[in-house]
Amino acid sequence: MNSSPYDPAKNLTSRDYYQLAVSILMTILGPIILVRTLFSGVFVLPILVGAGFIFLGIYRLIFIYRFLKGRTN
Repeated sequence: MNSSPYDPAKNLTSRDYYQLAVSILMTILGPIILVRTLFSGVFVLPILVGAGFIFLGIYRLIFIYRFLKGRTN
């Protein structure tokens, strides 16, 4: 198989950029949810959602980093 400039294994697609942007936004939105929850009253569900956003966003960013690092080798 020939390598072309449009080979999806070599270039990031719009879907890749979307996933990267969503992961970054999740890591930003998680702490915002936690801070707002702590100032308005402590409730379990918003704390779980905020923590979930943080951990899922970090997990996705680590996955993307490892994917991109593995592509260059």
